[in-house]
Amino acid sequence: MRIIKGSLVVLLFYSLMVLVSAGFAQGNDTGTSSTAIDGGNTMKATRKKQTVHNHDKSWEDSKRKKRKDDDKGSGDKDKDDDRGEKGKDRDKDDRGNGKDDDDRDDKCDDDEGSDKENDEYDKDRDGYSRKGDCNDNDATVNPGAPEIPYNGKDDDCNTATPDDDLDGDGYAKADDCDDKNPSVHPNAQELCDDVDNNCDGQIDEGLKTIFYEDADGDGYGNPQGTRKACSQPAGYVANNTDCDDTNAAVNPGATEIKKNGIDDDCNASTPDDDTTVNLPPDPGTEGKKTLLGIDTDGDGVRDDIQRYIYFTYPDDKKLRLGLTYYAKEFQDVLKDANDREAAYDHANKMARHGECLFYLKDRESFDIIDRILAKILNTRERSIAYIKYSDNLGGRVISGAPLKEWKSSCSFDVDNTGGDQ
Repeated sequence: MRIIKGSLVVLLFYSLMVLVSAGFAQGNDTGTSSTAIDGGNTMKATRKKQTVHNHDKSWEDSKRKKRKDDDKGSGDKDKDDDRGEKGKDRDKDDRGNGKDDDDRDDKCDDDEGSDKENDEYDKDRDGYSRKGDCNDNDATVNPGAPEIPYNGKDDDCNTATPDDDLDGDGYAKADDCDDKNPSVHPNAQELCDDVDNNCDGQIDEGLKTIFYEDADGDGYGNPQGTRKACSQPAGYVANNTDCDDTNAAVNPGATEIKKNGIDDDCNASTPDDDTTVNLPPDPGTEGKKTLLGIDTDGDGVRDDIQRYIYFTYPDDKKLRLGLTYYAKEFQDVLKDANDREAAYDHANKMARHGECLFYLKDRESFDIIDRILAKILNTRERSIAYIKYSDNLGGRVISGAPLKEWKSSCSFDVDNTGGDQ
């Protein structure tokens, strides 16, 4: 009985659900009821169906929104939880004297240490890894860098490239006086090459020889003209024994010529002058400062001309006497150059002295006279005086003796005068 009653209840409930579902299905499909309902009942039914439909739609929308909010909320919650945890950690680190910062630094150090263990790591960012870079802390040091001398660094990572010993002689620049020359260093042998080979501040010490200038080329050197050299320079000799380096005929190897006033053999002990002749000293430049010069012994002949005659013709007494009288008369020519009558008188006497010299030396006398005139007229003042003398003879006739009488034109006894004094 209970079973039958329970079955009826179930059947009744099922029938009711079928009717409700059919109503809903029809309302949802058309939006209105197919049953003829008039008046307010129709409006009520319509509003009721619309209300149910909107309610159902709002319920579905709210479910979808809730699911979306739940998903978003879950994500935001995770983020908030992370931020919260980090915030808590940060606050904890702040309260713990930066403990978290130390942890992060340790972590960075651990990362860097990890990189350093990698041979491809390039710390100085110069394009060369730690494995190929000899100094990965300096970007200017790598196998592609140029070697810079004397900076104390192996710039190109090549120990064979010199830095402080460019010439490769084993001595750094601090000790090497020439780091570009391998033959120059403190332990080198000094050579005679004008170079300080052993870096002791001296050049060719103990290796050079003193040579002496030989200006006249006679093979004998001038003691005043010296030069140090490794080998004999041109124009220099090893000896210094020449007493006159301007005269090749005067040197220690020459033969002494008597009475020429010259120390031909550079030996003062070798006799030269005739000791019986007392010659005045050489007046030098002082003898050129005045028109008449210096006549120390008062014989009427300038000292320089007297010495010239004697030393030029030491072995010809007759010629020396003839030139002495000629020079004495010429001294008066210069003195009386502005006196017309005196000039004419001197000219006639000069003609006689000339005839004597021609008698003694024939045509050679012309050259002899020219040479002594050059010695007499050796200043501008004396040359001007001679020109004035010549002008005062203008239009005057100078008479000459016959050729056969030229011997008698000499002022001395030619026959009784020996050839040597």
